[in-house]
Amino acid sequence: MENENRKTTGTTDKIKGKTNEVVGHLRGDKGQEIKGKAQQGLGEAKNAVGDMKESFKDRE
Repeated sequence: MENENRKTTGTTDKIKGKTNEVVGHLRGDKGQEIKGKAQQGLGEAKNAVGDMKESFKDRE
């Protein structure tokens, strides 16, 4: 269950990040664009952690 929550949170971060990146690009706001890219990276990291925990759990 924890892995599913982490993946859901990671996907949410990726979507919010992409939204921030696009809005920042359209407005010419580099700060918001960079924030969006960082948020997407955080989402990717959360998904990777969830995948890793899942693979270790499968080995048990």
